[in-house]
Amino acid sequence: MKKFIAALSFAICLSANAQTIENDKDTTPYITVTGTAEKEVVPDIIYISITLQEKVVNKASYTIAAQEEKLKKSLQALGIDLKNLSLADASSEIISYKRKDKGVEERQEYSLKVSTATEVRKVFEALHDNDIKEASIAKVDHTQMDALRKEVRIDAIKAAKDKATYLLQAIGEQPGKPLVITEEPDNSYLPQNRMSNVTYRLQESNTETDFKKIKIKFSYYVKYSIK
Repeated sequence: MKKFIAALSFAICLSANAQTIENDKDTTPYITVTGTAEKEVVPDIIYISITLQEKVVNKASYTIAAQEEKLKKSLQALGIDLKNLSLADASSEIISYKRKDKGVEERQEYSLKVSTATEVRKVFEALHDNDIKEASIAKVDHTQMDALRKEVRIDAIKAAKDKATYLLQAIGEQPGKPLVITEEPDNSYLPQNRMSNVTYRLQESNTETDFKKIKIKFSYYVKYSIK
């Protein structure tokens, strides 16, 4: 009986080892490629961060409310809808008044959304005329960003297939089914205030304010079997 059990155990071990060896000898031919695509678009959503601060000029006090009213009139004169102006933080108004109670100057942060570089230039000119010194570009975006990202992804994976095809055709072969598809991150295109694969930069000149185009980039690593 003991001899039978020992023989059975030995047979099971041989079977397991044989299975392992068979898997290790999987020699399915394959090719790995990386397909990349990118697209540049002009941003059509631009957020400007504006900070109003209570101040005293020539012994005259200028409250936040007075500066806000003046700012709104300037924006209306530029044809900008006041719906595009909002508090940067829903709780900022409460925080500012708490700070004032503690003897700290009252501050209020706003976010203004515009669509073009020309509007940005005009807004900054209006801010300068109103002696509002704290303003900056917070972030940029595009109204069709999701569709654009999808388009670039598709182009990237098609580029991978094209690359595998012409490389294998050079040696008389053809790609089979994809075995592995992996989207590769590209940290070199991560912006400060936007989704991955997008970058922007504000450029200034003496005559115009211009934005570098948003760059959308995707890469895919694909492993194809060879027919």
